[in-house]
Amino acid sequence: MEFNTIIFEKNESIATVQFNRPGSMNAFNLEMLNELTAVFDEIARDDSIRVMILKGSDKVFAAGADIRDFVHYGPLEVRNYIEQAHAMGVKLNRMPKPTIASMAGLALGGGCEIALGCDFRIAADNCKFGFPEINLGIFPAGGGTQRLARVVGCARARELILTGDIIDSNRAEQIGLVSMVVPADQLEEATLKLARKLSRKPPLAVAMIKDLLELSEHLDTSIGTMMEREKFSVLFATEDKTEGMSAFLEGRKAVFKGK
Repeated sequence: MEFNTIIFEKNESIATVQFNRPGSMNAFNLEMLNELTAVFDEIARDDSIRVMILKGSDKVFAAGADIRDFVHYGPLEVRNYIEQAHAMGVKLNRMPKPTIASMAGLALGGGCEIALGCDFRIAADNCKFGFPEINLGIFPAGGGTQRLARVVGCARARELILTGDIIDSNRAEQIGLVSMVVPADQLEEATLKLARKLSRKPPLAVAMIKDLLELSEHLDTSIGTMMEREKFSVLFATEDKTEGMSAFLEGRKAVFKGK
């Protein structure tokens, strides 16, 4: 499948999805949302892919929704847009493989929201974060009001969303918005180092862990632990479990096949 607003590359077991609307600061329009949804589906189905990296350019990760479209939208048009944004966000959040947001430059509004759907967020030291929607008379509706508080806590989420203030990468790391901050010229290297590490983990266990962590936000602990023991038991029928434990006992590195 060919894409107009993103660049999709696969290098061995690592997939990279790069936002590619340079004249619009990588702002999201409907075409981009639909292409992201499609590529996330493709990556989820491809068993040869173990990790996905989401990135922008050196100067802008993504600047949120394209306001040039929004200014003309009425309630029905914007509802359709938000439905597409939510559908894309669900695909990302439920991706059975580890996902890494590799962020440089501006990460604003929807750019922050899509990063919140990733398992890891690595930021360059030149990155700026914020939810400036309040200054436009709206709010971050691509999942921001729901996911941000789960990452940084309710107090910090209120502060960022209600003020619309922009923060730097060091502040983002302090409040837990990003996992790691690195010099801008080391961002790609740090991202690939983490991606390669994750690509060597057992895919079946990874997918189950992601499912359970997602469910932990919605289920009673007793139900969650019941599902935990069921999924844990299933892993004991896999070749990966045998390989992992045999490698440990033999003092070698395990090679997992996702079986």
